[in-house]
Amino acid sequence: MTTEPGAVSETFAFACGNCGHTWEATFQVMFFTDPLDPTGQTSQEYVDEDGTAVRSPLTDAVCVRCGSRRVRVSAG
Repeated sequence: MTTEPGAVSETFAFACGNCGHTWEATFQVMFFTDPLDPTGQTSQEYVDEDGTAVRSPLTDAVCVRCGSRRVRVSAG
């Protein structure tokens, strides 16, 4: 038996420290609880606008224009 994940929509604003490009992206944050875990801990997964599971945009942001990892991220 699996528990259906909860989801929250979250928009992030990005600013590249290399080329100055700015952009926004919206992700679905999916929350999962393992029904067999006695502590009831939840885990989360980010899903992009195309429906693809991705790493956290807070830790793995890359500039879409120049490819730099010098990206500042803020939650909207």
